[in-house]
Amino acid sequence: MISTLAAFGRNDLRTVRRDTMLVVVLLGPFLYAVALWFVPSLTEFVAQRWAFDLTPYHSLIVSAFCVVGPPLLLGAMLALQLLDDKDQHTLTALRVTPAPPAAYPTYRAAVTIVLTTGSVIASLALTGLVPGRTLAMSVPVAVVAGLLAPVLGLVMAAPARNKIEGLAVMRVLGLAVFTLPLIPFFLLDSPWQLAFGILPPYWPARAFWSAMDGGTFWPYVLGGLVYNAALVLVLLRVVTRRLR
Repeated sequence: MISTLAAFGRNDLRTVRRDTMLVVVLLGPFLYAVALWFVPSLTEFVAQRWAFDLTPYHSLIVSAFCVVGPPLLLGAMLALQLLDDKDQHTLTALRVTPAPPAAYPTYRAAVTIVLTTGSVIASLALTGLVPGRTLAMSVPVAVVAGLLAPVLGLVMAAPARNKIEGLAVMRVLGLAVFTLPLIPFFLLDSPWQLAFGILPPYWPARAFWSAMDGGTFWPYVLGGLVYNAALVLVLLRVVTRRLR
């Protein structure tokens, strides 16, 4: 198994060197963070022009770009890789090797979790909008966001028969991920916000909002870890069957 995983890793390194699009996707979270450098200037401009204070919404803006954004980008990359491997019959070829059928999708999901977790932490640090104490508390939040990435990627890959269909699913899912899970920000004082917990992105976003406000964020971290990990395990089984 170790030699199989090493072979997967070497193949991925060669693919990344050849495919500039993958490099751009990996840099995406950091580009999001750089874009947030303009938030203080935008806040000042809005306050002067319309007498509206954007400061209370900084945690919402940061969560959209640096907590939910990286899982969406890297999840999409995971889906495209799986669908590309299906089109090239890579998964069919692996069936004649000693590796279990689920080994390859599991490897892809694990790498995506690690990359996403690191990207979220780095992008939050790069924004300059997250205090050091909050950044430290955001490490477990980043792990929940890391689990979100394969959830999104596997959901994108499961119903699609090829990359074209996968791109269509990504468009719809991307719009939903950037809108619906952020609605509870305006319902923080209402118990109805918990109804959004059925959406996997809710948990890392909600945990980050609490961390930024200095509130209790561990319940949302633990809930997100359990819920998203369970979804990853279920989706891995589904995708393993569908991509054969």
